Amino acid sequence: MNTHATQMGDPPTTANDVGAKEMTTHDEEDGQVKRAMELSRSENEGTKFSAKYILRQKQYRRALYSSVPTLTLGIMGGAVLPVSWAFSVTGIGCGFLIMLVVALANTYTCDLLLRQTFKTGATDYESLAFLVGGRWWKLVTEISIVVLLVGSLVGGIQQTGEAAAIGILSLSGNAPHWLVGGSGRVLMALTTAFIVGPLCLVEKLRQLEYAATVGTAIVFWLVVSIMADSIKHGLPAIGTGLPYWGFSSIGSVTQAVSIFGFAFYIQPIMMPLYSEMPSGKVGVKLTSYTVRIVILGTSFFIYSSAGFFGAAYYGQDTQSNILQNQWLGGGVPQGILNLAMSLYLAAANPMVEFPTRHTINGWIPGDKEKYRFLRHIFETALILTFSTVIAVLWPNSSGKVLTVTGATGVCMVSYLIPIVNHLALFFRRAKCQMELLQTKRTNGQQNNDLNLQQQTDQVRNLQTDMEVANTAYPNAGPNIKEPDLLTYRKIRGGGTWGLIREYSWEVMLPLTVLAIGIFCSVASLSTL
Repeated sequence: MNTHATQMGDPPTTANDVGAKEMTTHDEEDGQVKRAMELSRSENEGTKFSAKYILRQKQYRRALYSSVPTLTLGIMGGAVLPVSWAFSVTGIGCGFLIMLVVALANTYTCDLLLRQTFKTGATDYESLAFLVGGRWWKLVTEISIVVLLVGSLVGGIQQTGEAAAIGILSLSGNAPHWLVGGSGRVLMALTTAFIVGPLCLVEKLRQLEYAATVGTAIVFWLVVSIMADSIKHGLPAIGTGLPYWGFSSIGSVTQAVSIFGFAFYIQPIMMPLYSEMPSGKVGVKLTSYTVRIVILGTSFFIYSSAGFFGAAYYGQDTQSNILQNQWLGGGVPQGILNLAMSLYLAAANPMVEFPTRHTINGWIPGDKEKYRFLRHIFETALILTFSTVIAVLWPNSSGKVLTVTGATGVCMVSYLIPIVNHLALFFRRAKCQMELLQTKRTNGQQNNDLNLQQQTDQVRNLQTDMEVANTAYPNAGPNIKEPDLLTYRKIRGGGTWGLIREYSWEVMLPLTVLAIGIFCSVASLSTL
């Protein structure tokens, strides 16, 4: 319940309030929440929540400041390491163009997901899938999330060990083989046990903001080092090893496209972050602003700077892992940089483990609230142990792991599922909408939309059917008590021209974005 509403007190007693006294305890709690939301509705409906307005409000400003570094750490991870190589094979112009298209496509599908969750009152990605397509669609969504995130976690653990091993070898060429051999197998296990594991014990993503701030600072250190060395030597590869426009071969470009496609996925991490935002429309706006700042701001700047300046220095000699090229003169300075990057990569892994654990928590039976902390520890240990074993058994394979998971999981989670959800809701073919329309016909109602109480009851009934505990996130669902299922469509004017505009924006544009996602997926698989 909003504290603002509580301070203002309950509305005056009415006939409806008298009748409500005869409700069950469960219904009484629902009524209290609904009254609180009614009291705060004037702010949500009367304010446009512009960036200027949000920055002037201390609580909203604090939420934004804590979310940006957290989501920046979540989106980048190890994706920053191969972007220089991707630029070296696509050329400057083509590299920037591909990166911009992929960034815009991911921003668009994030907005679609936020619109869907707000209208349906879903608490997370999984419950949204159930409300749209039922149990089987929910299962498909969950499997896609787990495949993508576990693959990303395995690749992240491998990259952490590789970076630490390179760093130690740069500091001392006599490092024991048992420590640095096998791409840093032992280092993979150590960093997972003593860095990743403890960070995974937090209950909310935004609690990682300080680790995320330190990690982002380390990445900026890497970018500044790359830029400084490249400028110092006069960008030697431009025009020779690095073309202004164009690419060396179709095969190389498809692999570069897969790297860019993997670099900008953020949807499964954004959804739990959204559940931690303030309630109402302001939560949607805050999450949307955060996504734009991260995808089109910090991440785009870091990727483009590291990619361009790294490729401008080494050209065709750019390694697929930029840490394998020499920076800062090599030796001790580069060893320190690589060790710092290994800490950054380790700090990024909890951002991937968090949504993975949430999905797996829904699969494990039992009282999810009573044994909440024990389940948290067990599920974290299970996910990290499984991922570390895979990483240790098959070292030197982080590139292939990320390519396969990127080709399958990214396409599903970042493109296919959000757009299928959107089209189902747009044409009123979602499960929740069809059941509401059936209720309307059964009751003989002639109005186009059911009232708030009927929609709320219907969503609650659907959520009761789900095998997902809504207690996984106690404060989840900024709009969970106020679904608006039948007004998903955005009318863009009347007449033929209005209809053309509507279908261009609501049907053709999503299908175009889906085509981009499928192209990136096929491009990734073609590199194997």
